[in-house]
Amino acid sequence: MKSSFKPIFSIVVSHSYFEREVCNCLQFKPGAITSELFRRFDLKMRENINGFEFYINPQNTVTGLLNYISSTTGKNYFDFNIATDDPAFYFFTDLLVDNIGQLIYNSHAIENKYKNNMVDLAMHLSDDTSTGYVGSLIIYFDDVIKFNDQGGFKLHISYTARATQWQYYIINSSSLQLQNPQISGKTAIDFSGPDDVILENGQEAILFSSGDNMIPLSVTANNKFDLISKATPSANTVNKGSSAKIIFKGLPVPDPMRIGAISSGGKVSSKMYVYI
Repeated sequence: MKSSFKPIFSIVVSHSYFEREVCNCLQFKPGAITSELFRRFDLKMRENINGFEFYINPQNTVTGLLNYISSTTGKNYFDFNIATDDPAFYFFTDLLVDNIGQLIYNSHAIENKYKNNMVDLAMHLSDDTSTGYVGSLIIYFDDVIKFNDQGGFKLHISYTARATQWQYYIINSSSLQLQNPQISGKTAIDFSGPDDVILENGQEAILFSSGDNMIPLSVTANNKFDLISKATPSANTVNKGSSAKIIFKGLPVPDPMRIGAISSGGKVSSKMYVYI
């Protein structure tokens, strides 16, 4: 395609939830207007793992072709529907917890930012739930023409991983003697607890919570913790340090589909149950 067609714009989607921020869970589908333009004009689209590229016949100039399309059809933009094949997208993405509408992107939006030869598209929220899509994208012809005159039109959509309060519920089903249990990890995050709690099923457990430390969700498990039993230093060992025994190595990481609200401010929790 690159040898017989020339690109006129492209879009890349990044997401801090994924490794190297390569967002591979969104797909861009031509809308009704763009689908009709595909049928009538020599246009091509190539999907990438994290976006797509849009091409025209090299015999055409960007300005000439888009002005011709506009004059013959009365249309002045390309439209795309944004779909996802991952139902957890709404959970691991930092969106309003109760958001069920669409994510709207528009190349004309005044909140868009241009940097490093790329346009960062601002997100707007819509209450429309009738389409079944994650959102929509509109790219106006005049923006394509303007930025191609400046050397190319590259667009960027970015998402941030949702941060949650991690809660570990430790169920001691083996009656193991725990001396000064703690949550330990390479990440400098302090967990409060242990606090004695009763679960909904009546079981006793001890709870460790990251409290105000909201930890971002990640597909690569960037934050790993262990449950340890750390002996309290005595008068004879205070200068020698205290020993720690690993009770459970590699505690589970949150399932993004299982989050619960913990405050009216939109903060959410991730509950994990660990049997020892």
